[in-house]
Amino acid sequence: MATKEEHILLHAEQIIATQGYNGTSVRDIAAKAKVNISMISYYFGSKEKLMEALFKWRMDSGIHFAQEILENPDYSEVEKIELILYNYVNRVKKLKNFYLIVQTQQVISQNKIINDLLKNYRLRYIQLLQLLIESGQEKGIFKNNPNLFFIHTTLTGTLFNAINGMQLYKDFADDEVSKLSEAKFKDYYFENLFIHLKSLLKNLLGYENK
Repeated sequence: MATKEEHILLHAEQIIATQGYNGTSVRDIAAKAKVNISMISYYFGSKEKLMEALFKWRMDSGIHFAQEILENPDYSEVEKIELILYNYVNRVKKLKNFYLIVQTQQVISQNKIINDLLKNYRLRYIQLLQLLIESGQEKGIFKNNPNLFFIHTTLTGTLFNAINGMQLYKDFADDEVSKLSEAKFKDYYFENLFIHLKSLLKNLLGYENK
């Protein structure tokens, strides 16, 4: 069950993704979350601080998952990197509102704290990938030695461009796919997106799927 703070953050995320950061007031957020404005002030202090809390909350959960997978001895390096990728794809699928805010950079350009948060989280993801890939290379699992920064850029760039192209893909697809319900098409699309990204990783790192 969501805490009161998370309840407010969830509704703030929904309305800001729709109306934009500048187009959303604290009163709008309070009405959406069905709470008193004073409660938002009590928990967050201001709309700006609320957004900082939202970014930290969302990014912390992704890093925590990746760290846990990295430290789990029950998985091989191939399994670890594919689990982290699968989780990332599914986070983007499920947290559409948050990633809409990230993509549009509505807040980033206005808030140095959020800008620094995103920069630091991206660096931490790259560092986690580095540890994982170096371990796989030492064991002879990953045969190639590509640029780590560009691996991250390739995966995230492909992912976010694919999100923006969902409707175009549906229009381009054959009748069987184009006639799927919205929910089934979304599942189909993201599953195939994961398969595509996994194939990119395989080619970049030079490993065989287990």
